[in-house]
Parts: sequence; C-alpha cells; structure tokens
Amino acid sequence: MELDKIKTYFPVDYRGKAKKGVVFYIFPETLFEKKQEEEAKKAILELHKQFEEAYTNLILSVDEIVIGVGLEELSKKYHEEVIECLIAALNNNVTEIQKVIINDGSRVSKDTKNENEEDDEYGESDWDQALGLKELSLNYSVHAEGFEGECFNYSVYFNDDATDEEKAKAVRNAINAYDFKLEGDDYIGYLNVTADKNRVSVYLDLGNTEPQNENKIIHGILLALNSISDIKKVIINEGCF
Repeated sequence: MELDKIKTYFPVDYRGKAKKGVVFYIFPETLFEKKQEEEAKKAILELHKQFEEAYTNLILSVDEIVIGVGLEELSKKYHEEVIECLIAALNNNVTEIQKVIINDGSRVSKDTKNENEEDDEYGESDWDQALGLKELSLNYSVHAEGFEGECFNYSVYFNDDATDEEKAKAVRNAINAYDFKLEGDDYIGYLNVTADKNRVSVYLDLGNTEPQNENKIIHGILLALNSISDIKKVIINEGCF
C-alpha cells in the first residue's frame, strides 16, 4: 500500500484490507452540504475511469460521507490500487474533509464475525453503515453481510419460520405497490421474488439503473416490506463475507 506517498490535505487512517469490498468513511471539517455530495460523485467517476468494474455505493449525511466499493469483480492484485486511486480522487475533488477512515472495523459487532474464520490481514467492513441501513425506520431487523457489486439478494424471514408462494406473493405485491420516487424515467432494475423452504428471496440487479436512484431502490425494497406485519428479519447478501 502506497498511501503514505499520496499527498493529501487530510489524514488517512487505514485499518486493513477487505475481502470483497472496502468502505471509506469521510468526515467533514464542519458539516457536509450538497456540494460535497456532487464532489464525491466526481471522485467516484475518477475511480471508474481506471477501474470500471469497481461498483460503488455512496451515502451522504451532514456529518459523514460513506463510500462502499465492491472489489469482487477485480483481481486481488488491483485491490490496493483501487484504494490508492479513490484516496487521490477524494483529495483532488472533495473539499473540507477533516479525515478519512478506511475499513473501520470498530463499527462491526463481534457477534457478526464468522467464528470459523481465521484472523488474517483482512479487516471487517460494516456494510450496514455503508449501505445506509442504520438510517431506516423498519418494523423488523435488517443486516447486510456483504457486498456483491450491483446485485443484492434480500433473505426475508417470517415469524412462523415457514414460507410459501402466498408469502412470496405478498412480498411481490408490497414492492410493486411502493412508490420509490425515482428521478427521471428510470426503473428499479431486474427483480425476482421466490419462496424457499424457510424464507422468501428477493433478487435485485441494479444494472442499467441511474446512479442517483440506487439508494432509493436499495432502501425502497426494505421500506416496502414494512407493510407486511409478520416479517421477523431481512438479511442482505446472506453468506457473503
């Protein structure tokens, strides 16, 4: 890693590699405004010019910008270059950054760690934070186990621990009835809902959707499920560590 050779106006705290993705936590000198969101998008475009396979997700609040970068489509030998490239792009494009933390493992509960996984050079990424799940008001618990580029798989578990086509239909109808409030003439991507033995699976492919609508779609699926009263929990990308 050559981060120390990149001259940035803000300090960078690098806390380890990630296996399938990396999360950048960007903190402001005071408070972020809409301007910094547009600047962060420019930085992401700079990354995509060099690594177009690196799928990104951006969450903005007044006190933090979070950028998740999926690395599974890239050879491992390019992972460090992606990190270096985005840090340089943030330095050149985004104003009023106080500091950047890469892969803040302190945000991950020890309970979410795979007990069979050996400790190694890789840090953990808090995908709940990166995907903005903690900001949602839901009637059930939600957790993201990983990042699979532009594809998301929602495992929907019910209180009675059994699923059938009727429950899959209820999920399908709830999503179809929900107003995602998308910008422009856009759609929510490819969606497939199926019933498994103990869950309903919602497969979402965001390919060809507009970047400004991605978070509305990811969150909208979860918010749509709020209308179904007997959902116990939803796990996004279950089994993806």
